[in-house]
Amino acid sequence: MDKKTLRNDLILILSLLLVATVSLIVVLTTNKVKDKQVAKIYVQNEVVETIDLSKKLDEDFYVNGIKGILRVHTHDGKIAVVESNCPHQDCVKMGYINNGGHPIICAYNAVTIAIEDGSPNDMEI
Repeated sequence: MDKKTLRNDLILILSLLLVATVSLIVVLTTNKVKDKQVAKIYVQNEVVETIDLSKKLDEDFYVNGIKGILRVHTHDGKIAVVESNCPHQDCVKMGYINNGGHPIICAYNAVTIAIEDGSPNDMEI
């Protein structure tokens, strides 16, 4: 084996190790960010409650909307409105959410529940 082939093989191996290391760092830091999900409950665009979903608690929270009280439930890292006085019950029908893609909105009570996990797609109210 000549020196040129050996050098090229060494460069290839080091390049692959570098790519693998960078990939591992990206995966590990991304998972840590997602482990810290919080649900923010807004009433008229002001945060009234912040709930750490990473604790995976099974709890009820009561939120005073502008026209009534909503019962919000957390379970296994997810959150849902389970009871509301609004006429159409759209917020209750949404069920549990566990990512920042779709917030729960109760327009009747001016309540919004948004999950933030540090990803660039987090919702801004």
